[in-house]
Order: sequence, then C-alpha cells, then structure tokens
Amino acid sequence: MSGNLSVGNSVVSDAAVLDTFAISPHNRRIRDLIWVTWKAPSAPWVKVNTNGSVVDSLGACGGLFRDHSGAFLGAYASNIGATSLFFAEVYGFILAIEYAASNGWSNIWLESDSTSALAVFKNSSLVPVLLRNWWHNARNQGIMVISSHIFHEGNGCADLLANMGHYLHDTVWYSVMPSALLPQFFRDRHALPNFRFP
Repeated sequence: MSGNLSVGNSVVSDAAVLDTFAISPHNRRIRDLIWVTWKAPSAPWVKVNTNGSVVDSLGACGGLFRDHSGAFLGAYASNIGATSLFFAEVYGFILAIEYAASNGWSNIWLESDSTSALAVFKNSSLVPVLLRNWWHNARNQGIMVISSHIFHEGNGCADLLANMGHYLHDTVWYSVMPSALLPQFFRDRHALPNFRFP
C-alpha cells in the first residue's frame, strides 16, 4: 500500500518487481530532466571550472581554464593528501586564483559544483584555518573573481582533473590538454548537454 503512495520515480527495470507487489509505476516525466551545458564566458573573462575529490580520506583537486570561445588555456591537478572535501575544494580555488595571476588573467569566472565551498567568496571566515593566510594572499593579487555554481553534470572536465590529482605526487600545470579530457571538452565546447535527474 505504501508503494502506491510513494512520490518517487521508477525506472523500466523495476517493472517486474512493481507488478509482483501490484504497485503502480511512477514514471519520470521528460520535463523532469534538467539539461546541463557548460557556457563560455564573455570577453575579457576567463572561466575556470574547479573541483575537489576525496577518496579514502585523501584529497585532490583540479581546474580547467577556458577563454570566451571555449578554447583551452591551461589546467592543473593537485594531490593534497589527507583532508576533507571542503578543504580540497577551497584549495582548488586558491590554486585557480594563483594560476590566473601567474598567467596574467586579471578577470576570472570561477565555477564549481560545490555550493558550500563557493560560500567562502561571500564569507572568508569559512575558509579552513590552515588555508587562511594563503587565501588572503591569493585574494590580494589584484585578480577580479566572480563565482558561480554549476551542476556536477556540467563540471566534467574539472571532475576528471580532480580524479587525476589522486595519481600525482604534487601539483601539475598542464599547458597542453590531457587526452583524458578530450571527449568531455568537446561536449562542453559544442554545448552538448549532459542530463541531470532531479
């Protein structure tokens, strides 16, 4: 009886089980799907998508810089060591700002799928204590930063870079795009959607 009152959605592979218990399937409507696409910034902004990752309590982060046409400008991946996901995300933000400064990109649009980590741009007291001096120094390099959220499905390149960071010994800057990013980079550059199921 509770199955028929459920507000959840079912998938086709559940049909046999639902029939066994005489439960009416709740099928997902197409309009429930969210199309997520990466969007290039307007000039003179450089967009950097960042992500953090933690596997077995070991953190890594990564980020990808692109210009107004969606062209690759550079990327980074870093192995952080034992840490939390929040720490890894903020660590990735700091690296993004520092790489922007070292490359002369004075206007960056930082995009992440972590709403909690993005809150540090509104309230710097949320920055982990061990990163506060580094955060302060990075924010005082004259880089204009705007930040925004993107769903995880639209942050694929940064996600791949963060995962690559787990296999590194330190931080690596890529002036040539790693081949592992090519399929997702192509999808982003041509505004091919990824789908989010709410």
